[in-house]
Amino acid sequence: MDRCLSNLKKFKRGVRMQVNHKYNIYMFIATVFFGMTYVLTKICLNYSTELHIISFRFLIAFVISLIFLQRKIFPIKIKEILYSLILSVLLFMVFITMTIGVKYTTATNASFLISLSVIFIPFFSWIFNKEKPKKSIFIVLIIALIGIMLLTLDKNLEFHIGDILCLICSLLFSFHVLITERFVKNNNPITLGVLQFGGVAILSFLVQYPIEKFTLPKNEKFWISLMILSVFCTALAYIIQTVSQKKLSSTLIGLILSLEPIFSGIFGYFILNEYLSLQQYIGALLLLIS
Repeated sequence: MDRCLSNLKKFKRGVRMQVNHKYNIYMFIATVFFGMTYVLTKICLNYSTELHIISFRFLIAFVISLIFLQRKIFPIKIKEILYSLILSVLLFMVFITMTIGVKYTTATNASFLISLSVIFIPFFSWIFNKEKPKKSIFIVLIIALIGIMLLTLDKNLEFHIGDILCLICSLLFSFHVLITERFVKNNNPITLGVLQFGGVAILSFLVQYPIEKFTLPKNEKFWISLMILSVFCTALAYIIQTVSQKKLSSTLIGLILSLEPIFSGIFGYFILNEYLSLQQYIGALLLLIS
């Protein structure tokens, strides 16, 4: 009997590990799309303003998600609407600081500074959720931090307004990850993910109208870049992250997201002709090891 129970426990543990591996892969895919964000945002900023980009991006993401996921969204609880509003405000602040920050710094610097959330998340989780990180996590975090620094910093790095905004974005994103983890535990993660897209779109349009005139950019590169941003880097990637947070810890989510600068560097090389030095390749290798 004891042996049967032991085997059953091992089986359940194995199934759980397989499920977790599946969500690790999902988060890896989402991180690839997140890595595209900085390059595509740079392209869009050549033809439009920050608030226009955020407004169009999240409106398209909301409509696409609603069309394809409507059966998994309803019925909607009142508390899910309230939670999604909180997430919307946080995500709007994340993207307003990121989009303006990218405008005034390089895509490489932006990816480094925003990826610092991998350092902040375990410690914020320790403070707010009482989840003390394992000792091995500290070693991994140090390797990840060194890797990010080697990958993206140059000898003459100076902090400007864009860098400061990207650093603020990193802090806000850390809070968004932690609060999302708390909200998805007893709620439908897909509902929260889709509703927050609509909330960000409404917020950005409300802020936009008093400041900027509404215009529709006519450049083809803008709309191609925006559609990829909206469908893959927003709708798909954030739904994957929200669903994965029901199965994975915030710390693990943060570690997987630390791979963002690698993909940002790859896309920057092929699309923006940004080249990696030997130092940056070493940094990318350290990130993969971590």
